[in-house]
Amino acid sequence: MRNSKKLLFAFISIFLLFSLKPLGLFAADSSSSSKYDDINFPQWAKDLRRTEIITFGSLPFVTLWTTVGYSLYRYGEFRNPLDKSTDSFTEDDQWNIIKISALTCVGLGLTDLAINLITRAQKEKKIRKQMEMQPFTITPAKKLAPPKMREDETDEEAEDRIKHEREMEKQADLEFFIEGVESAIF
Repeated sequence: MRNSKKLLFAFISIFLLFSLKPLGLFAADSSSSSKYDDINFPQWAKDLRRTEIITFGSLPFVTLWTTVGYSLYRYGEFRNPLDKSTDSFTEDDQWNIIKISALTCVGLGLTDLAINLITRAQKEKKIRKQMEMQPFTITPAKKLAPPKMREDETDEEAEDRIKHEREMEKQADLEFFIEGVESAIF
C-alpha cells in the first residue's frame, strides 16, 4: 500500500511536469538567455502573476476592514480580534470573516485582471485599426534645379518666372503636407 502511494505520486508528478511544458511554463532554451527577466514569460503568465499578487497582497488589509465591518454589523460595536482577555468573536464568526475576506480578495484580483484584459484589447484594436488605414507616403521635396533662361527672356523676366515657379512648388508641397497630416489625424 505504501509503495503504491509513492508510485502514484511519482506518476502524477511526471504527468504534471510534462503536461505543463507545452503550455509555455518553462523557458524554451535556457542557454539563449543568461539573465532572469520577464521577456521570456508569456503575457498570460504575467497577468496571472499580477492577479495573484493583488489577491494575496490585499488579504491583510481586506481582513482588517472585514473584521471592523463584521463586528459593527453583527454586534453594533467594534470588537478587538487581538484581545485575548475576552471572547470577541466566536469560531463561526472567525470563519465567516475569513470567507468574506477571501472572496473579496479574489474579487479584487479578478476585477483587476478583467480591467487589464479589456484595456489591452482596446489598445490592440486601436493599433490594428490604425494599421489598416491607408498609409500616407512622404515624398522628399524636389531639388531646386538651376534656373534656365529662355532665349527671348531678359534676366529680370527669368528671375520673376523662376521665383513664381518656386512659390507655386512651395504652395503645392505645403498643400500636399497638410493633406497628409489631415489624413493621418482623421
